[in-house]
Amino acid sequence: MTTHLAYFEDTYKFDDHAMLVATHRDEKGHFIFLNQTIFYPQGGGQPSDQGAIEVGDVIAPIHSVRFIDGEVKHYTNQDYSSLRGQEARCLVHKEARLFHARLHTAGHLLSNIIESLYPEWHAVKGHHFPGQCYVEFMSNTASLEDIPIEAVNKEIAACIEKDYTTHVEQVSGGKLQELYPILNYPIPSDQPIRVVRLGDFPFSPCGGTHVKSLKELKGLEITRCKIKKGIMKINYAIEQGE
Repeated sequence: MTTHLAYFEDTYKFDDHAMLVATHRDEKGHFIFLNQTIFYPQGGGQPSDQGAIEVGDVIAPIHSVRFIDGEVKHYTNQDYSSLRGQEARCLVHKEARLFHARLHTAGHLLSNIIESLYPEWHAVKGHHFPGQCYVEFMSNTASLEDIPIEAVNKEIAACIEKDYTTHVEQVSGGKLQELYPILNYPIPSDQPIRVVRLGDFPFSPCGGTHVKSLKELKGLEITRCKIKKGIMKINYAIEQGE
């Protein structure tokens, strides 16, 4: 079966209903299949949502979510096969979802700013787990000097103050090549691709959750910048309580 990815539609939707289609077990444990889901599965450098699936008086805690071959596996604590075929209420942990969305959007903003100020550097990898956030960049030039962290932090603060909005849409692979010509990996031209844009920065392909506007990134700052073997790794952080 193919799961409808409802989390694409609204980052701020934490409560929804779905049909509990099937239950199985693999090497990671027991999991549940739903016909649609608001739970974000781990991927793209972003951790999965957590929460619970309720069917009547039964509450199945969801501690991890994975996306495999078009199916979303909601990992839980035991076998819930008796609930198959019933309508379920899905509850996503709100605070964690929003914090992860903030960290993910922050990674995009950092990439946009670095590529704008220092066009010789191109983002190639992002990791947006709490306490571990970084973006890695590669350069095609021989100049591998450290960038001024203070100057970039000022630009980050200025973008947040302007409160740019986040735009999400789907485009063809061919159109994406026009919107984002510095792709570092192949994109199928015959399939729709989800893209994200912050303010007037370029679009980039992304399947993660994002906040509506940059005002939600208040407190974002670079904490470290290091260049090693031609890779620039920039660590960043946002306080969860911001």
